[in-house]
Amino acid sequence: MKSVMICFLFGVLISDHVFAQETISPSQQFIQEGDRHWDLRAEGSQGARADSKEIDQALSDYRQAVASDSGSLAVRWRLMRALYFKAEYTTNNNDEKKKIFDEGKAIGEEALQRARQEAAQRTGKPMEKADPAELASLMKENPDVVGCFLWSSANWGGWALAFGKLQAVRQGAAAKIRDLAAAVIQMDPNYAEGGGYRVLGRLHHQTPAVPFITGWASTKEAVKLLRRANEVGPQNSLNRLYLAEALWDQDRSLREEAIKIADALINDTPRPGFLVEYRAAQEKARALIKEWKKS
Repeated sequence: MKSVMICFLFGVLISDHVFAQETISPSQQFIQEGDRHWDLRAEGSQGARADSKEIDQALSDYRQAVASDSGSLAVRWRLMRALYFKAEYTTNNNDEKKKIFDEGKAIGEEALQRARQEAAQRTGKPMEKADPAELASLMKENPDVVGCFLWSSANWGGWALAFGKLQAVRQGAAAKIRDLAAAVIQMDPNYAEGGGYRVLGRLHHQTPAVPFITGWASTKEAVKLLRRANEVGPQNSLNRLYLAEALWDQDRSLREEAIKIADALINDTPRPGFLVEYRAAQEKARALIKEWKKS
């Protein structure tokens, strides 16, 4: 009897395992493989420069996941995150950056349209022109929408820097980034270690003043937002770097604090899961300190 029970239980376990394997969709399999390569993105890196091998494989897997499930938001934010990493940490070629961020921007627009479709299905109302704030109030519990909004804003930001700030402002990039980042804060202020505050604060600091277009941008507001990001994610290298830069530019009385934050970042041990990103932030902080000492 005991042997029969053991065989029965073993059979149930085998059946459950086989069933679980059979129910994983091709898209989910590609996402899992993409995530595995994403976690290995620092392999072969030299300082702040990443080898492109692992991130290229992650991109390949995520693109195949999109092809397998064209409506998936879960894969779209991953794809945008990987594109941003590739552009920021594997190349200094501005033309290549433009091409990568163009793709990231396009994926973000696809994700926005998909979020509108899901919102329309939920409400039974037309949502073709719904902005991120309106969608945020309807889909607050969906982390994939939050991820899409954050990484779309990041790719728009990278695109703006690659093509030129003034040109980007004239094409509406600043307002686009502002609306996406504000929606992230509305949905989940803690997401990605204060990611919404980080992007919005950086936008306020970096956006050129263009009358009647970006009059809302403010270094004072940048400091406020970046302080909030730093409270949420005090170990995040970009939260610290961006805050130090904004403090330096806002007021001379804040420059001692800016130097202190930058020095602390430089002297920290890079976080294991963010080696390349941390080293890159430290490299930029060193350059800032050197520049500040000249002024």
